[in-house]
Amino acid sequence: MPKPLRLGISGSSFVNVMPSEILSAAYLTALRDRPGRLDDRQNRMMADFMRDLMRAVSSCGIEAMECYHSTSWDDDLVLQPVEEARGVELWSVHAPYGRYFDPSSPDEEARESAVAGLLDTVAVARRLGIELVVVHPGANIDCDVPKRARLDLAVQSLSRAADVAAEDGVALVVEPLPKNEPGNSLDEVMWIIAQINRPNVGINFDVNHVFPPEEMPGLIRRAGSQVMSVHISDQDGQERHWMPFEGRLDWKGIVESLRQIGYRGPLIYEAHVKGAKSCEEVARAVVENYRRLAAVGGVGC
Repeated sequence: MPKPLRLGISGSSFVNVMPSEILSAAYLTALRDRPGRLDDRQNRMMADFMRDLMRAVSSCGIEAMECYHSTSWDDDLVLQPVEEARGVELWSVHAPYGRYFDPSSPDEEARESAVAGLLDTVAVARRLGIELVVVHPGANIDCDVPKRARLDLAVQSLSRAADVAAEDGVALVVEPLPKNEPGNSLDEVMWIIAQINRPNVGINFDVNHVFPPEEMPGLIRRAGSQVMSVHISDQDGQERHWMPFEGRLDWKGIVESLRQIGYRGPLIYEAHVKGAKSCEEVARAVVENYRRLAAVGGVGC
């Protein structure tokens, strides 16, 4: 029997309690400049943070986890706490995102960096026994080329990565982003997937990245069986990453539409907890929020 919908969380939900030095070094530089490498002290800081994160997730009833992968850190150190965690299904791993990880970039170096980062993420997925890699088809970068040309480049880059991933039994799930990126609507993501035309490529449906909020249940039904993973947070017509029930989304309708399309994966919270000071506070707030979501949507809790 397939598992019922269940509670999951993304490592991105802990971004507000991550040490600022690590956040800047591992994530923010990728949006502005070539990402660097963490030094030994920073790698140890990141490993300690991951240990706290995994301890919080493992101890509070969260069933599934999406990990974020960065080429900035030492995999052996940072992944050790993840590998040691018990009682949490490692559901997916998110590939790097940013200027030099843009599959749609007209700059060949950036595209090759994106493909290399994707394949590095596939290797991490294989190491952790994960079958899904989440990828954005483009970055919010100004380019003097038509958008259709960038969409075509995204298809070429992701097709190459999908073929290698298939050899390792890994699927790529393409996630829309809501700004000016290629793939900033459900239509564009579905077009990209149709052009790639590989059985191991589907959709990571993020309800915070598709608009308008009032049409979310119908948009999920339209994506249908292509939905292989789901990110949840609330919004009001703009990207917010609010906790469910802080915005305008119809959570009962969303859960029902996911049931209608046969989705049986976890609901991965990618939401920011206001005022949280620790990983434990983030995890507890997500569990409490999910209890309300379970009551509204009839989800197993």
